[in-house]
Amino acid sequence: MANSDWFSNFNAPYMAWFKSQGWMVDNASPGIESGEVDHQYDVCIQRSPYSLKNFTAYRQLKKLIDENDYDLIHCHTPMGSILARLAGRAAQRRGTKIIYTAHGFHFYSGAPKLNWLVYFPVERLMAKYSDTLVTINQEDYDRARRYGMYRNRVYRIDGVGVNLDRFYPRGETVRNTYREQLRIGRDDFVILFTAQFAPDKNHRALIRQIPALLEHIPTLKVVFAGSGPMMERAKAQVHKLGLKETVRFLGRRYDVEMLCNMADLHVSTSLREGLCVSNIEAAASGLPLVVTDIRGHREVCIDGVNGFLFDKKHPEELVEHVCRLYDDEELRKTFSRQNVRDAQRFSIDRIVSVMAGIYNDTLED
Repeated sequence: MANSDWFSNFNAPYMAWFKSQGWMVDNASPGIESGEVDHQYDVCIQRSPYSLKNFTAYRQLKKLIDENDYDLIHCHTPMGSILARLAGRAAQRRGTKIIYTAHGFHFYSGAPKLNWLVYFPVERLMAKYSDTLVTINQEDYDRARRYGMYRNRVYRIDGVGVNLDRFYPRGETVRNTYREQLRIGRDDFVILFTAQFAPDKNHRALIRQIPALLEHIPTLKVVFAGSGPMMERAKAQVHKLGLKETVRFLGRRYDVEMLCNMADLHVSTSLREGLCVSNIEAAASGLPLVVTDIRGHREVCIDGVNGFLFDKKHPEELVEHVCRLYDDEELRKTFSRQNVRDAQRFSIDRIVSVMAGIYNDTLED
């Protein structure tokens, strides 16, 4: 259960595992999705905690849970998990187990005070309805243990997993062919940033640094893959700075594995991440990383080993790191090889195996 209508994309391998075990599997989220499940339920869960539609969503979830007598409920996202855990209280007393995967607590180190005032007490209150809590980064795991934000068990896993049969280095021919399709030169130096255009992703911080980058890298191209509410504002910023020949806005893409093979490095200026999947996909494809020094990024990027971390308050550091990688092809190759090796721990097959153990442990409690 989640408040995102695309979340079953991430959960598809786990749903498939349940089906392989002979389980009945249902999915509840806003909007009807495809997937290897028995039933898809369109539940009007809203991202905002202030939306009155969430009262309706709570009633929908409670009716589903009470009628179907589930053995296990696995919930995701802040509002999806809160509503599912509240709706599942009576079922929990009857023996239903509830697992909550936190994809990045909103009360992270350096978060706005309002986040701590709103989300921290709510998660502590909801802890008694989480038989098992699953975290995806070390900071969240340590905080959950410190404050007892779970009922029986807490785990840390390496994210939702990445399909390494899809994300891997494909060689020079693929690189050049895809560049030709995107009208990017073979000798251009290409930065890729794959992310939804949302405030936390902070695309504008990268755009502001492009003029400084161009002074050192005249063949620079910056490629944004993703859509979202902040996209038009970013385009206006590019137009104002006269960067239309340097920047490409590709919108939402389903060929990210090819974009990763076309680029020279992956950049993220995000202000907040749980564990950034796009960084893992890029790393698995052999791209060096230049990313903000935040929780979630530090799980993937080790400064000076497979990429560079920079202070989000000093985005000019990004320019220094990108220019260094531009100048040093051998360093790029070293980071590339390291990333391909490190990506193995994020393999979807490995993460599904780990989650299978968590499901079994939770049901045996």
